[in-house]
Amino acid sequence: MIRRLVIQVAILLLVFSSRPPVSADQRLLIREVPGLQCRATQPAYEFLLSHPSFAVALFGRLYPPLDGYSVTQPTPRLIRFMDRRWGLDGEAELLAIQPGRRIYRTEVGVALTETWQLSAPMEIVLEYRQAQAEPNPLMVGRLAFYLLPPPELPDILARAAAQLLVPLINRQVEAVTEGSRRGCDRLTNDPSSLYEEMVTWPEMPKPDLVSYYHLFLAPRP
Repeated sequence: MIRRLVIQVAILLLVFSSRPPVSADQRLLIREVPGLQCRATQPAYEFLLSHPSFAVALFGRLYPPLDGYSVTQPTPRLIRFMDRRWGLDGEAELLAIQPGRRIYRTEVGVALTETWQLSAPMEIVLEYRQAQAEPNPLMVGRLAFYLLPPPELPDILARAAAQLLVPLINRQVEAVTEGSRRGCDRLTNDPSSLYEEMVTWPEMPKPDLVSYYHLFLAPRP
């Protein structure tokens, strides 16, 4: 009973409290995922990162559990995402692009009941590097998820609220990891036949297909 009350109070504080800027040392690490692997060169990997709508459309075709996941990119630094299967929706802002590192800030909304939604500010840090070069390229990465609680939120309540997000993060990481693995394999093994398939997919962004063609298939001068 006490645990349930703590979680409910944490949700209310997260939903209704004001959210001033939070310094890096106040971040609460929720989940760390090291050892991510993708069979791709660094240019191909960064292409997927820079074209999230394209990447999600590709992953959804190759890995059915991602079929209900959709992403749009209204501006170069704003990503909108929705997962119909798990009731997840929100936006992510790309805060920083550094060599081998990207930082995203997001506000995640999770429907807990028909009338109750958890809204939580989070920061996601992706670090990656080329571990093997061609002809057998391999990228390895690390993901870290941080909760950004308001400074007035007691630590015990922040941790209780964070635990609600862990199962959601685990599901997303598992699905995206497998989808990206399959996507990287196709990009590396046969980008030409993959392109021929993708041009028939109505959900594939046409400008991204043009960028894909120029990067992977266009004759080099």
